[in-house]
Amino acid sequence: MAHTTRDHLIDVARQLFARKGLEATTMGDIATASERGRRTVYTYFRNKKEVYAAVLQSDSEFLLERLKAAVEADAPVETRLREFLSVRLVQRREHTSAVASLRALFKPDLRRMSRVRSLVSGQAKAMLHALLAEGIESGRFDAGRCRLLEGFALDCMHAMDIAGADTDSAGLAVSADAMLDFIISDICRE
Repeated sequence: MAHTTRDHLIDVARQLFARKGLEATTMGDIATASERGRRTVYTYFRNKKEVYAAVLQSDSEFLLERLKAAVEADAPVETRLREFLSVRLVQRREHTSAVASLRALFKPDLRRMSRVRSLVSGQAKAMLHALLAEGIESGRFDAGRCRLLEGFALDCMHAMDIAGADTDSAGLAVSADAMLDFIISDICRE
């Protein structure tokens, strides 16, 4: 997929929002940092609010693509469920510039993090439900335990988002790994 001027502006804005803060970043800053003119920035976005909405949308789409890849992988259902939950719970483990910038952007403001989560939550819930149903149908997962897990996993995702705002990524990863071990072992039939 070609990296368009609009995508470049979104990437630059994400980095600026993370470094300077949303309020301190101007459209002029985005133009300068992207090595584009202000007119170019305004061709794609009417104002900073639109740029910010595009950053949130882009990050939501990135997360959904990763969740979908985990669900559709050619692997046993337990492996795909673990990867799905890991992507959703432990996304802060990554050190890519986009994820690092996103983490910095959300650190001071849980409301921003909540907006991305709400953009993703409905689709993530449907993907989780489909994975659990597949595991039940194949006889690998216990149906009763899966019903309990579904609500619990969604609550855990929310809690890990909040914990990640003030927790170092190594500590969060250890907690998430232990949680994933518990979840998978609890629902699998042996």
